[in-house]
Amino acid sequence: MKRTLLIVANPRRNSFSFAMAEQYKKLALAKGNEVDIIDLYREKYQQSFLVFEDATRREVTPAMKYYQQKITNAGELVFIFPYWWGSFPAILKNFIDWNFSRGFAFHYVNSKPEGLLKGKEVKIFATCGAPSFYYRITGAHSRLKNMFKKQIVKFCGMQLTTFMLFGGVDTHAKNTERILQKIKA
Repeated sequence: MKRTLLIVANPRRNSFSFAMAEQYKKLALAKGNEVDIIDLYREKYQQSFLVFEDATRREVTPAMKYYQQKITNAGELVFIFPYWWGSFPAILKNFIDWNFSRGFAFHYVNSKPEGLLKGKEVKIFATCGAPSFYYRITGAHSRLKNMFKKQIVKFCGMQLTTFMLFGGVDTHAKNTERILQKIKA
């Protein structure tokens, strides 16, 4: 049995991001996995924008303890979000800034980073409005994937096993059923 942590960053509760999270949850539960969902916009432990004076002496807050325990317990982290303005929503970046902290997710050995979250798999499911080919020909797809893979996932010692940027997602839900069929736990 594996524990899955779904981290959803979409301000609309009735969004396609949550439909993807529910689809993934259903498939993971069918495999016998335990599943937790973090809704970054509605969580009990909201984290303001990170502010500190000394990066090496940051106080661990109750919210950090809560989220870091969920991350520790999970064998699989699944990030689900819309692709906005060339990146992911700021609330997700803030979640990463707070909770994938030095001493928890990584440390430095001889001035080189060493990931501390080894053995964890990461999956990314992102949506965007324009057709998928647009994000491939402009390089946006590879930029987002490489940034996540090299500067977050690998940096923390984890492994990116799935990266899917679904294009052409619009408010009329024309292709959403087809996309939901592509999501696999």
